[in-house]
Parts: sequence; structure tokens; C-alpha cells
Amino acid sequence: MGQIIVVGNLKGGTGKTTIAVNLACALAERGSTVVLLDVDPQASASAWGRAGGLPIRIEAAPPSEGTAGGRWLARAAELATGVDVLVVDLPPVIVPAIASAMMIADLVLVPITPSAIDVAPTERVLRMIRITRESRPDHKPLAMLVPNRVDFRGYYHEATEAAVESLRERWAPPIRQLTDHANAFALGRWTGHYAPNSKAAQDILALADEVEAALGLARRRRPAAAEPASLADEGKLSA
Repeated sequence: MGQIIVVGNLKGGTGKTTIAVNLACALAERGSTVVLLDVDPQASASAWGRAGGLPIRIEAAPPSEGTAGGRWLARAAELATGVDVLVVDLPPVIVPAIASAMMIADLVLVPITPSAIDVAPTERVLRMIRITRESRPDHKPLAMLVPNRVDFRGYYHEATEAAVESLRERWAPPIRQLTDHANAFALGRWTGHYAPNSKAAQDILALADEVEAALGLARRRRPAAAEPASLADEGKLSA
């Protein structure tokens, strides 16, 4: 059975779909067989893959299943039997979906933006993870906090830093606030394909390194294809 990675937080707007899609694609480009299960009723991951430019298959769970639990859990188990990695993009806010996913997850990635607003819901997720570990014989899931949409050019007040740093869990490398992610979505590509030499791609690959190390995934790198450096180069914008 493949490894199951779930990406989610009770707080919306943390950029979980950007992380889920790009991580799944990065692992696939390194040689793992990967499927992404889109459980979010907003279906942003499914929209991202609609153009057919991603190196992964994306399957959507119907909104009623994604919000209520139910059959999507059984489907996740089925998908995981045929791949190296199953990535699950969870809906925000909905506690039952997150709680259910933790019962099958090997690793939970919890995106958090550099804002004190994100701290309380993130701490709730971490408490759920710790409770789940106590109930599972394998003491899983593992967990990582993923700082997302970080602007190193900006100033974060010490109160914000203290609030975020109060969270006690393993931290992944930060994902910077960069437009390459938005451009990649617009073109139906993943960031490492759209802008392979960019800082945005470096951030995703650093996260993939951490995930591979945490889960003991074998690395079988494949070269990424070159891609235009801008939307204009793709012919999507008029002069």
C-alpha cells in the first residue's frame, strides 16, 4: 500500500491546494507514482489539472462525500493500493473530514500563513493529530507545519512571530509568496514545470525533500521539462 499524505487546515486561505498539487507533481517527477484525491468541494485541484498539463492523475470526490466523510475514505484506500503516494487535498473548516483523514494518513501537512489568525485553528488540528496518534497502533500520522505565503521582504511584528512559533510540531521549509504559483495554475502546469529554475520551484523541491525523508520514499529523479518564463511567452496575454 502506498503512503497517504493529507494536506489541510481548519483555517481557509492557507494555500493548501498549491502545496498539495505542487508536492504531488514534484514527487511524480522524481519517479513516484502519484494520484491526488480532491476532497475539497471548491475543487481547485481538479480545476488545476483540467488542462492535462500535470504529471499526475487527479480524482475528485463528490462534494457531499468530501464534506461528510463517507465513501471518499474507501476510495482513498483503493487508490493508495495502486500507487507509491496518494495526496489528499482536504476541505477547510470541516472537522469530520479532517478527523477521518487522520485515521488513514501517514503524513499530515498543515499549511499556515504568517498570521496570528491562523494559530488557533492550526493548534486545533495539531491536537486532533496528537489524539489520533494515541488511538492508532502505528502512532501515526506524522505531521509537518508548512509556512506558506511567506514574504521575506515584509516585516512581521514580534507578536505575530511569537504566536506562530508557539506551535509545537515539526516545521517544513517555508513556501514563499511568489507569483509563479499563480501563473502555473493559470497555465495548468505545476510550478516546477512552469518556472523550473525559480525560487518558487526551489521551495517546492525543498518541501519534497523533507517529505521523502520523513516517509522514507525512494528518490528516482526525472528531469523536468523547460517551460516559458512568463504568461506572455505562452501566448496567453496580448501585447
